[in-house]
Amino acid sequence: MDLAKLITVLQSAKDGSEYLDYAIQRVLFGMTKPVPEYSRSLDAAMRLVPEGWTIHRLTQLSDCQGGFGGWVGDLYRGSDAMIPYPSEGTTTSAPLALCLAALRVRYGDLLARSDATAENDDRPLQRSGTH
Repeated sequence: MDLAKLITVLQSAKDGSEYLDYAIQRVLFGMTKPVPEYSRSLDAAMRLVPEGWTIHRLTQLSDCQGGFGGWVGDLYRGSDAMIPYPSEGTTTSAPLALCLAALRVRYGDLLARSDATAENDDRPLQRSGTH
């Protein structure tokens, strides 16, 4: 499973699970053990937040009828004027919301790095010396 597919799986998850924890571990860190309960524990989910990033929002939304409609999480860097990878939906728990926010950031950064590499590959070659 790749990072984009894992994000999709997390978005549709009904609850945290051992399967999700193993999938996160395998995609991000390989199969080292022990596998933290990323999708079931806020403490473990905090380990997924990339260095330099912090929690902007981790909240349970109201359904405006006396109940709750799900959890939302967003991360940010102090140098950003806007949230670069905002949430696109809700999850069923705080750990899942934090996992999803951290994986969105990691995926966005991965895409940005690959775009930068592609731009460098498209530049004309610099020749040294004279003709």
